[in-house]
Amino acid sequence: MIVRSLRILLATLLLSGAVLPLAAQSPEVAAFAGTVWDEQGKPLAGAKVIFRSLDFNLQREVETDQEGHFFHGGLHSGRYHITILRGEQVLWSYPVTLLRFREVVRLDINLQKLREAAEELMRLSPELEQRREADRAGRERARQLQQHYNRGNRLLSQGRPADAIVEFQAALELEPERGSTEALLGMAYAEAGRLDEALEAYRRALALEPREAAHHSNLGALLVRKGEVEEGLAKFEKAARLDPERAALFLFNRGATLLNTGRLTEAVASLRRATRKDATLAVAHYFLGLARLRSSAPRSEGSDAGSLVPQPGAIEAFQRYLQLEPEGKYAEAARTYLEQLGAPPPEVLLPAAPPPEFFD
Repeated sequence: MIVRSLRILLATLLLSGAVLPLAAQSPEVAAFAGTVWDEQGKPLAGAKVIFRSLDFNLQREVETDQEGHFFHGGLHSGRYHITILRGEQVLWSYPVTLLRFREVVRLDINLQKLREAAEELMRLSPELEQRREADRAGRERARQLQQHYNRGNRLLSQGRPADAIVEFQAALELEPERGSTEALLGMAYAEAGRLDEALEAYRRALALEPREAAHHSNLGALLVRKGEVEEGLAKFEKAARLDPERAALFLFNRGATLLNTGRLTEAVASLRRATRKDATLAVAHYFLGLARLRSSAPRSEGSDAGSLVPQPGAIEAFQRYLQLEPEGKYAEAARTYLEQLGAPPPEVLLPAAPPPEFFD
């Protein structure tokens, strides 16, 4: 009963529970805000507040100002583990959930009150010392886990996937049932050219988190790379169904795969779906123009263009790409196609607008 009372008291002291409307923000985001006081009850300036998502592979951090205040917005709803550091010392660590979009969860952490409450309850129950030790061990485990993640991601960015594999495997030893870690391991295996092991890691990730669209899409890309195109296409489609907000990207992956395998009619259909889901996804417009061009334009040896004839929607797709990314990766190619098709140069285009509908 005393341990349960401690849990209730700590939760009351740590989280005020205030949920405030998030004014002038996107409906897709939420935020944390609060104040930190030190062991003497004074505002703690310069403390680092770390927000680690338990649902996505991301971490954000801010510092408290001179009055001990902190704020971080632009966060997706979900589970977070929040840690407060003073230098290298962990002052407080706790899981908190953002239940919905457009909310501010307030966290007021008074280390003086926490210490006083803990000392009072420790006088009443010897079990609390064991709890403190378990908490210390848990914080140390979390610290080691984060170190493995940080090193693994850094090694991947440095082009050292073999070393990254070691770090992600170590993270899995500390936390075996985490799908996002399996997915990172799969990415490292893939970059190291160990495709069979990458497939196994992605499948384990999906077994742990079957509704995570990114796992389906990444597995789909790997399956295509392995030559298992049909299964890969099915994974892209499932990812789009699971996550409508990111469906455009998954449908683009599907359309690009169909285009690269010569299935032009299907590629056009998938890329059109991608541009309808997100009219600002520039690369989808470029690939749509390319798919429409290849689907009916004669092709000469060694050239995608050949003897080009304007096709319905091809010109508009290339123009739309240039409106969105005039200096993008495919800008030069798009301008070349427009010139060969006798279309107006980008300089005389009308302001960006949603692409017109074309019916096959």
